[in-house]
Amino acid sequence: MGRPSGGAHLSLLGAPQILLDGKVRVLDARPAALLAYLAAEGPRPRSACAALLWPDTPPAAARNNLAQLLRRLEQQAGRVLVSGQRGLALTPHLTVDLWDPPLPGEAALLGGVDADFSRAFEDWLDAQRERRRVAQDQQVVQAIAALVEDGNLIAATALAAQRVERDPLNEEAHQLLMQLYHRRGDRAAAMQAYLRLQATFRLELGEEPSAETARLARDLAAGEAAHPPRQPMPLSLLRPPVLLGREEAWAQMEAGWTAGAGVALIGAPGSGKSRLVLDFVQAHPNHHVLLLQGQAGDQDTAYSAHARTYRQTLDAFPGLAASLPDWVRRELARIIPELGPAPAPLASDEEKLRFYDAKYEVLRRVTERGPVVLISDDLQFMDDASIEAGAYVYAKFWGNGHAPLRSMFCYREGTLSAAAEALSRQMYASGLVRPVHLAPLGTDATEALLRSIEVPGAARLAVEVQRFTGGNPQLTLEFAKYLYAQGEFGVEAVKEAANRTLGGLVAERLARLSPAAFQAAQAAVTLRSDFSLEQVAEVLGWGIMELLGAWEELEHAQVVRGERFAHDLVAQAVQGRLEEMPMVCALLHRKAARVLGEQGAPPARVAAHWQAGNQTAQAAPWWERAAQHAEATRHFAEAAGFYLSASQAFAEAGDAGRAEEMRRRGEHAARLSAPVTA
Repeated sequence: MGRPSGGAHLSLLGAPQILLDGKVRVLDARPAALLAYLAAEGPRPRSACAALLWPDTPPAAARNNLAQLLRRLEQQAGRVLVSGQRGLALTPHLTVDLWDPPLPGEAALLGGVDADFSRAFEDWLDAQRERRRVAQDQQVVQAIAALVEDGNLIAATALAAQRVERDPLNEEAHQLLMQLYHRRGDRAAAMQAYLRLQATFRLELGEEPSAETARLARDLAAGEAAHPPRQPMPLSLLRPPVLLGREEAWAQMEAGWTAGAGVALIGAPGSGKSRLVLDFVQAHPNHHVLLLQGQAGDQDTAYSAHARTYRQTLDAFPGLAASLPDWVRRELARIIPELGPAPAPLASDEEKLRFYDAKYEVLRRVTERGPVVLISDDLQFMDDASIEAGAYVYAKFWGNGHAPLRSMFCYREGTLSAAAEALSRQMYASGLVRPVHLAPLGTDATEALLRSIEVPGAARLAVEVQRFTGGNPQLTLEFAKYLYAQGEFGVEAVKEAANRTLGGLVAERLARLSPAAFQAAQAAVTLRSDFSLEQVAEVLGWGIMELLGAWEELEHAQVVRGERFAHDLVAQAVQGRLEEMPMVCALLHRKAARVLGEQGAPPARVAAHWQAGNQTAQAAPWWERAAQHAEATRHFAEAAGFYLSASQAFAEAGDAGRAEEMRRRGEHAARLSAPVTA
């Protein structure tokens, strides 16, 4: 295809059309969808484009559909609009209305198109439309801020009232209107605005306004000074583009995937490993995805990560458990008791391999239902036994580009246990698994990231932000949240914030939580692994409905997402605050030990909570149970460590006889774990 000369303008807001040589040509729905995707996202892999538009079509057929679409688009436009081989991009001569700043009242992206797109594309389109709507709203907020700065509070309040009328469910818009009424000295109008918000939420959503808004109303009613209007966080800040500075890593992942190898993403906390791997598998939609996440505390108990993994697998495929052969169900019952009575403890390496073969049989039967990709996230938290078993099982699929199972791993560099590190080096050396290291973002990539999340003055701030964050994407996002919370985007504001640790900035966000919300976060971080809302409520002694309001506040503040912390950085900040209150910390650990003990949690996990709660007498028998469990699964080194903990706990509790017994058992387990020498 030849390269066109001259310019062309593409209109995607409203009915899609292109202006060529003074003539307007209307575009069909699917070509317009491809153009909109490339205009908004920039250059994208050809496979990603095909997968987005035809997610339910086999990859080869989707690629063929894409090739035909490109030919049809060239014929329809009379010239090339999209170029590239492995990656696709709009040609340089093309201008697009989507690149212009959003304007209030503009038509929706592809608003004039009535077509049955894929669900994946519809989700993407909804997100793009929401992004522009939020950007339009931000322009109004900026105009209000300018009027306030000029001292024109009457005009600012009128504009804020119009904003509320346009979007009556925008709680932040109501907050700003309340604050402006207060600044004008009209406390009655401020309270009336809150009452209108309350009525709207009750009628439309069946909910009350957030705790933050309720607190604002109480402050205004008491005559306390309102906070100045702040620029709201843009939608893009919650899910920024993934490929900024990650194109090379993506190419390495594609190469490993094509070869049928496992792929391991390795990087610092916050380097974007999880997000990158999830976006990657979305570009391969013909595979069913199983996301398996390591949790802090998994290391305490052999096969704890695999117990969760195989439960998730059986839940994801209804009928699978019932179809398993009896010998497989018996072996899996070692880690999933609900499958039936477990056989006797493993007595030889041959019995251990039979246990591993049962795990392989489960995944083999899963792949008979269609190709699967297994993502093991936070591998550094998983116990060595699960990692060893997983390597045995996955290796049966590796090395075949047509294998029905693919495996991908994410972990922090330098954080694997010695055993897991040695195993990973073997896998990398053999080529069965390909490591992909995520390097820090440079200044240019940091600037691009700041632009993508709509930070004002990104070009001016990029050098200082990159210096402060070290090019870590998650730290950059946390820093951007701080700037939005402060409403200041000058270089001096960045330098001032950079004088403190990022943990301090996250701690400032936590300090704005209500006491109830912060207590809920403390209980969750104490539980550490696989916490549920029901467990958090039990630890606190609350009813579940009492907890939900506090949890909603935590989600709104981006402290948690569902039943997980939003990021390790946030969990670490909560943990740091909790450790400053040793009595509260110990009490929460004791409550967690009782709750988990009653629920049948792994003994080592319960023991660790009793130990952290300064209750060594309670911890001792739980350490003994943990050691016995490790012996039963032939993990003698772990058993030796647990027996040592039990011996120390019994000694501290004044039971010298039991302490000596545990010491002898530990020495026996250590001898069994020692390598045999000639």
